[in-house]
Amino acid sequence: MKLATFLVQGGRRGRFGALLGDQSVVDLQAAGRVLQRRIPRDLMACIRSGTSALDAVAQVLRAVEAEHTHQQELAQTIYTRQQVRFLPPILPGKIMAVGLNYADHAAEVGSEERARPAGFIKLTSSIIGHEAPIRKPTWTKTLDYENELAVVIGRQCTNIPAENAYQYIFGYTIMNDVSAREMQRQERQIGNIMIGKNFPTSAPLGPWIVTRDEIPDPHDLQLITRVNGEIRQHANTKQQIHDIQHQMAWYSHAGFEPGDIVSTGTPSGVAAGHQGEESWYLKPGDEVACEIEGIGCLSNPVRRSRTVNK
Repeated sequence: MKLATFLVQGGRRGRFGALLGDQSVVDLQAAGRVLQRRIPRDLMACIRSGTSALDAVAQVLRAVEAEHTHQQELAQTIYTRQQVRFLPPILPGKIMAVGLNYADHAAEVGSEERARPAGFIKLTSSIIGHEAPIRKPTWTKTLDYENELAVVIGRQCTNIPAENAYQYIFGYTIMNDVSAREMQRQERQIGNIMIGKNFPTSAPLGPWIVTRDEIPDPHDLQLITRVNGEIRQHANTKQQIHDIQHQMAWYSHAGFEPGDIVSTGTPSGVAAGHQGEESWYLKPGDEVACEIEGIGCLSNPVRRSRTVNK
């Protein structure tokens, strides 16, 4: 299933939904009321509630596709893709972002491969959804993109063995680890990366979460990034240095809660590694599309920053 949080045109309240095919979205709570079946209030509640909630969602989806006795009422719970705007599917407690997890990316930015997973934390306050604008800060000239497979944790866990990691996964989504490279380099000199990875709008996430059962092997997914239609990154998740199981095992030392995310690193093709005459760094007016096989495409325009001081 592809599970989402969305707004209907003109609405202000996020709704818990699921995709029906490629072009429609069903409001799960509304459909549940028609069918007299209880559905979690939102996607995060669904994750926290475990398999029973996910089973209830699956039952409602099957009923929506097959139901005839409530056809008119159920039709009012279904929206076309053009009628909705996808919000970030969830706001996780924490995002553990793995750095330099593809050998070609480590090479292009002049770093060595690491003996274990390592990286930084992305803050929830930096998250935006599909088609929301990435705001380029005025203080950076080196705004960069990083298309990453993001693993959504389904159960509370700590110190898990790598061989048991998959049972703690709820599903998968896409994160664009937007970075301000010159700030990142300055911070790395004293050992911390904070602002260079955590300014407003630096974590596009979505458009939805694909449940674990839909992706049998997360280490065999094509990953493509386009900027203004031009392919910049083209790789396969099988090229990761540290697999998802070992990433989860390492970061589980910090303890995972349902909805937490491990973002698994990016391959080569980022602007920081480009050697051509024309800069690949993002500028206002650009459009970044991060696609991962089996999940979908997370697309965001780049706009000028908006300074708001209250």
